[in-house]
Amino acid sequence: MPKKKGGKGKKKKEEDDTPPQPKYDHPEIKPSRMDDRRVVATVKLAMPQCPLLTFDIPVSPSTKISVIEQRIFERHGGSIRDLMICINKWHPDEVVDTEKTLEDYGITGGECFVYYEFVPISGALLGD
Repeated sequence: MPKKKGGKGKKKKEEDDTPPQPKYDHPEIKPSRMDDRRVVATVKLAMPQCPLLTFDIPVSPSTKISVIEQRIFERHGGSIRDLMICINKWHPDEVVDTEKTLEDYGITGGECFVYYEFVPISGALLGD
């Protein structure tokens, strides 16, 4: 079998063959769904004041009120219904929409208070 002819070999890289440096730095790209901002939502039962039912939830301002509502339901073991939630002060005329976010109500950082009121589910302990 005859030997193959040698083709063009790989060129040796020259030492000065570095890519040119960009003129401008590119900004760091963050995914739009990540929210670095933090809010500590202190959740309290509106009436009667009960320290045993007060708890903190660290959330972002883009958190829907329904997420906080779900945490309240879990805290009560599913024994409540007709939850009413207010932000930073309790008044029955200022109940918030659970499909909105904290940011929709002006909460963008720091701390806030979430007051809630509910109707207990009838059962043997409540005497129906």
